[in-house]
Amino acid sequence: MEKQQLAAGVLKALGGADNLIKLSYCASRIRVTIRDNACFDRHALEALDAIKSVLEVDTAQHSTEYHLVVGPGNSRSLYEALTGLTDHRR
Repeated sequence: MEKQQLAAGVLKALGGADNLIKLSYCASRIRVTIRDNACFDRHALEALDAIKSVLEVDTAQHSTEYHLVVGPGNSRSLYEALTGLTDHRR
């Protein structure tokens, strides 16, 4: 799946660009904090072949950060594709 298509699918499952509070990446994961969990579609994320796992991590700010495990070498390009879809809205 092309990164732009994957990013569009991920963004839709996260509830759209307006639902994102924070978006970052590390070596093998995309880290996301969202506004409204009701808009979050975990099953849609897990159905994407490129997403190996979806983890929920509690933060010190008493919110939930979702980690989308994509594997080593894949997170930066997906992050860049996601920010390309969301930057014009911020």
